[in-house]
Amino acid sequence: MSDSDIFEKANVRDLVSGALAPPAVLALPHRVYIAYRPDSDILYNRFPELKDLSQKWVHGNVNNNGGDLPRLYLLAMNVKHVLADGVVGDIAELGVYKGNSAALLAHYARTNGRTLYLFDTFDGFVPEDFSAQDPNREMGFRDTSVEFVLENTGTEAVECIKGRFPGTLTQEISARSFAIVHIDADLYQPTKAGLDFFYERLSPGGMLIVHDYINEYWGGVKQAVDEFAARVPEQFVLMPDKSGTAILRKNINRT
Repeated sequence: MSDSDIFEKANVRDLVSGALAPPAVLALPHRVYIAYRPDSDILYNRFPELKDLSQKWVHGNVNNNGGDLPRLYLLAMNVKHVLADGVVGDIAELGVYKGNSAALLAHYARTNGRTLYLFDTFDGFVPEDFSAQDPNREMGFRDTSVEFVLENTGTEAVECIKGRFPGTLTQEISARSFAIVHIDADLYQPTKAGLDFFYERLSPGGMLIVHDYINEYWGGVKQAVDEFAARVPEQFVLMPDKSGTAILRKNINRT
């Protein structure tokens, strides 16, 4: 074992037994904690693309995404897994903001011969989307644009559909099937509309990924997901990223 290996092991041991690691960190209201990166990345280099994509992950949105590495990994792992299984269809995201997760999805769309459809006002919330199910009804997310998003995602294999969902849906889009759908709409009404629309067009084996399920600030998201989950045979699995993601994979024998 080299001197550098000994130093690294000692340093890691100090980190994972310190104030930002369990059990100490769980006794304090710290938002930041120490965690290992996945073995699949560090030991086996299964995600070399994340070196570049991580720059897009935080572009213009470092406060939200800079500390949310678990979410970056869960998106990369699940999207690659579904596409490697040969599930047919395109990729969609409802609720784009600055295109951080969209940049990841765009990369996998291009490298797998798919198209990424991005649905957003690209100008923040509209008052008509607020409902009684949303505990917080403040206008937000206006500091973005189609141009900003495309700077992050690139234009190849990316379609931006601007406006209030689902009013922007066309016959051509409605006729498509989807392998991956990422919903990050924050509010009850667009989340409900997204689940209803995309589930029917989700290919067998396809995946619905819904952000903010365990984030009570956006409580309408959980209500929309729970109502939807009561009507479909599949169940959601929860992921412990910063705001809590719920994931459903469509049964392989359903159309």
